[in-house]
Amino acid sequence: MAGKLRVCGIIAEYNPFHTGHAFHLAQARLMTNADFIVCVISCAFTQRGTPALFSSHARAKMALQNGADVVLGMPYSFGTAQANRFAWGGVSIFKSLGVVTHMSFGVEKGVLPLLNRAAIALRDGTGLREGLRAQLDQGKSFARSHGEALSQLLNVGSPGKLDAPNFNLALCYLDALAKSESHIIAAPVSRQGDYRQSSVTSSPSATAVRAALLRGDWSGARASMPESCFAIVREEMEAGRIHQPQALDTHLLATLLDMPAQQARNSPEISEGLENRILAAAREVRGREELIMAIKSKRYTYARISRALTHMMVGFDKKDCPAEPAYARLLGFSKGAAPLLKAIGASGFPLVSRPAKDTDPRIQLDMRVEQLWALGAELPPASVYREQVVII
Repeated sequence: MAGKLRVCGIIAEYNPFHTGHAFHLAQARLMTNADFIVCVISCAFTQRGTPALFSSHARAKMALQNGADVVLGMPYSFGTAQANRFAWGGVSIFKSLGVVTHMSFGVEKGVLPLLNRAAIALRDGTGLREGLRAQLDQGKSFARSHGEALSQLLNVGSPGKLDAPNFNLALCYLDALAKSESHIIAAPVSRQGDYRQSSVTSSPSATAVRAALLRGDWSGARASMPESCFAIVREEMEAGRIHQPQALDTHLLATLLDMPAQQARNSPEISEGLENRILAAAREVRGREELIMAIKSKRYTYARISRALTHMMVGFDKKDCPAEPAYARLLGFSKGAAPLLKAIGASGFPLVSRPAKDTDPRIQLDMRVEQLWALGAELPPASVYREQVVII
C-alpha cells in the first residue's frame, strides 16, 4: 500500500454491537477515506462500572465482522472511569500507536454544529464553571446543570441534548485530542436513534438491545443487530457465556461487609465520605442495583456509584491510576490488517496478546478483572487466559 496509511480510531464498548455501531463504522470509513479502522474498547467492565454482557473477545469478533480491522482492549483503570479519563485513555492509545490519522465518534442529531463551540467553552472553562456552579446551587443534577450551563453559554435556549452522555463524551474526546497535542483529526458522525430508547428498532440503543436479549426477545434483538453479530450473541448465550447483570452481587456485598473504611476511602470515585454511605447501606440491601439506588443523589450519580462499587470489589486503589496507558490488549484483527500491525509495531507501543506470561501489575489487574467477569458468567476464572486473539 503506497503512501501514508489513513487510519481512523474509534473508542467504544459494543455491549453488544448493533446496527447503529455498524452505521457508525461505515460512515467513519467513508468520511475519513480510511485504509484501516482501529477500535479501542472497554473490556470486562464498562465505562459506567457495570459488567459487560459478553466477553471482550466476543465483542471484538462482532466489531471485526462489521468493519473494524484491529480491536484493542483499554486497560481497566481507563476503561472503567469517568468520561474525561475514559476519553484520555483511548486518545492516548491512538497517539501512542503512531499511525492513527483520524478519530470518529457519535454525537446526537441536532447538536453536531454546536460541538466545536462547546469544546472551546469547555477548554476556556471560566464561564462554564460559573454557570455550572449556579445550576448546581439550584439543586439540579450534574448532567442537567452541565447541559443548562452550556446552553446558556452558547445562547442556544433549551439544553436539549447538550446534557446527553454521548455529547459529553464527544466533548471529552475533543478535549483529550487538544491536550494530547496530536495531529489526529476529529470526524464526528451524527448518531442514529436515541440512547434513552427503550424499544428495539433498526436504530437501537445498546440498552434496549441488552434488555431484549435478557428477556429472551430474540426477534427484537435480531432486528437490531447485524446478522453476524446476532449469530455470535446466540452462540454465546446458548453456551452460557453471558454475564447476567446481578451475577456478582453476592460477591460485591460480601467484599463490602469486610472492607475497612480506609481501604474503601482509597478507591477511585470516592470522596466527601461517600465510602461511609456505601459501607453502611451495604448492610441493608440485597444487591448492587438496590445499593446504588439507596445512595444515589444529585451529588452522587448512578454511574459514579457504580464505578466506585466495581473498584471496591476489584480492590483498585487511587494510587494505582497511571497518567496514561502504557499498553493495550490485542483482542483481534482482520487478516488484511498486516500492513497496519506492522506500522503499529514500529511505534514500539506494546500490544499485549499473551497476558498470562506478563508480570506487569497493571496487566495482572486487567486479568483479575477478567477472571471476576468469568466467575459472574459461571466460567472457570482461568478460562480467560485461554482466550485466543480473534483473527477474521
